[in-house]
Amino acid sequence: MSNQFQPGDLALTKVFDADIPAGSQVELTERIEKGALVRGKGYFRAPSPGWYVIQQSSGVSTAYADNELIPLRGERDPAEQKAKAVPA
Repeated sequence: MSNQFQPGDLALTKVFDADIPAGSQVELTERIEKGALVRGKGYFRAPSPGWYVIQQSSGVSTAYADNELIPLRGERDPAEQKAKAVPA
């Protein structure tokens, strides 16, 4: 699943975090590899690969595992997606 995401992609959160509710739209900002030292409310080793994300509406930033995110790639602007599908 790690190839499914890129920095700047939008995603929905699957799980509740202390600061970001499940079902919230977030933007992926930085990749986290398994075993990396993760900053948050303290520091811990990432048990799985994931991403630092930011919720634009609140400005809150936190970390999520890959399997806790649903990709929204291509859904940022549906009109733009349609325009690309129609040959010029």
